[in-house]
Amino acid sequence: MALMEDLLLKGYIDEHMDEMVKCATADYLIRLLTYCAKSDGYISNKERNFIIDYIETFDMNDSEETWLFAQYDYGRFHEYDKENIVLLKRSIDKLLDKKNLDYKILYNLIYISLIDSENLNDYQAQIISDFITIFKLNANKCDMVYEKVIKEKNKYKKNIATDLDKCYEILGLDKNCSENDLKKRYAYLTKSYHPDNYNIDEMPPEVKKDLEDTYKKINLAYDRLKETF
Repeated sequence: MALMEDLLLKGYIDEHMDEMVKCATADYLIRLLTYCAKSDGYISNKERNFIIDYIETFDMNDSEETWLFAQYDYGRFHEYDKENIVLLKRSIDKLLDKKNLDYKILYNLIYISLIDSENLNDYQAQIISDFITIFKLNANKCDMVYEKVIKEKNKYKKNIATDLDKCYEILGLDKNCSENDLKKRYAYLTKSYHPDNYNIDEMPPEVKKDLEDTYKKINLAYDRLKETF
């Protein structure tokens, strides 16, 4: 079944939405990202959010965005075929200003592949290998792209670790605390620092601001640590 017919039957588009054809380059990008994301059998929240954020970077209208989300679903329910890369290259070759787009795409394929893992799995490696071969990319430049992703990933992990340390400090908790410890401490602190417990009208502005800031930090720290359990 052809893609357009398939999507028509699923209710993604109607017969009057021919303008979506102009999204060709974005179509294959979203599919490839989705193939890399689902390569371990499922798509994690981090991978899904990455694809959603990527879709939003195209700055398209609602109809075009709906079409791109359809490509995400297409990638979820269909198996990878390197013909997608061939068609992507044909589409990019028609662009007047490519702006090093091939290496930018490679960066994103590697990035989403390593969001939840330290190494590429065989499925991801095949997609990326096909991409490099079909686009005839320079091996040294590809290595540089890979190293850039690894460097940024390590920097992100370091920032996350620092961020978590700060959260434990704000809540006055030990790093080995349980989820129950976290909930109890959060309940105690929010009750203690809640602005409703104080006479805000008679409070000096600077004290009021400190109280509000502390209350916000407590909530942000709790939300961040809650994700780790």
